[in-house]
Parts: sequence; structure tokens; C-alpha cells
Amino acid sequence: MLGKGVVGGGGGTKAPKPSFVSYVRPEEIHTNEKEVTEKEVTLHLLPGEQLLCEASTVLKYVQEDSCQRGICGKLVCTDFKIAFLGDDESALDTDEIQFKNKVIGENDITLHSVDQIYGVFDEKKKTLFGQLKKYPEKLIIHCKDLRVFHFCLRLSVA
Repeated sequence: MLGKGVVGGGGGTKAPKPSFVSYVRPEEIHTNEKEVTEKEVTLHLLPGEQLLCEASTVLKYVQEDSCQRGICGKLVCTDFKIAFLGDDESALDTDEIQFKNKVIGENDITLHSVDQIYGVFDEKKKTLFGQLKKYPEKLIIHCKDLRVFHFCLRLSVA
């Protein structure tokens, strides 16, 4: 007697009442999901591209503002590019069309396009080259395509 509208074929018996009780509040579930997605920000490497170094807790300054606001994230250097991976991706693309490319992103700088790199030590801007005795407080990267990136390294962990 298939198709009579009774699931399970038990006749007139009621389905058992669920006995599982969750002690986790819905707010905690959404908070944990947000933490997982923030940690899943990954660098997209090309075939053969190798990671050279990275610094976490780096602040990328927002250029449109005259005040010192920025986006926290991770600065990564490979043998092809310098990439900034923001912790909050929604803050990176506010009011502008997101730059999309299969090779580089909006916050990526190919090493070929780097014109000059400056380090700020005690509010003095110096050109960086060779081995450094100490890490700079700020990093300023001038590109050949006239873009300028400002990063604060005070809180960074190499």
C-alpha cells in the first residue's frame, strides 16, 4: 500500500519527539562561522610560485582619507608579487568595483611593477635595500603604474 500519505508505514502512530537539546545559542553559531571565514583568507599562488616571507597584523592605510585609517591583514611576499590579504574583505571593496584578475588582485603588487620601497624609521623615510638591522615602522611601496601603498608594521609579527 504505497502512496497513501503515511510516511514510514506505521499506520496511525505519531513520529517520535526529537530528544536532542542544543545548549549552544544561535548567536554563538554565527560568531564561530564568522571566525572560520576570516581565518580562511588564503593567498592564490600561481603554479611554481613560492612563498618567501609574510607578516601578520599589518595595517594597510586607506589612501582616500586624510586621516590614518586602515585595514588590518597579512602582508605576503612571493617570488612573483607582494600581496596584502585583508582580514575583512568587505572593507576592501566599499564603493568601488572590485579589481578582478586571474593573476593579480587589487591589493597585489607584482615585483616587476615595484619602482621604489621606503621604510620609515623614527618618522624618517629611507630607501630600503640590502640587509636591514631592524624592521621599519612603516613600509611605503611606489609602483611604476603610479600606485602608492602604505603599510604600518608596528604590530606585525614576522
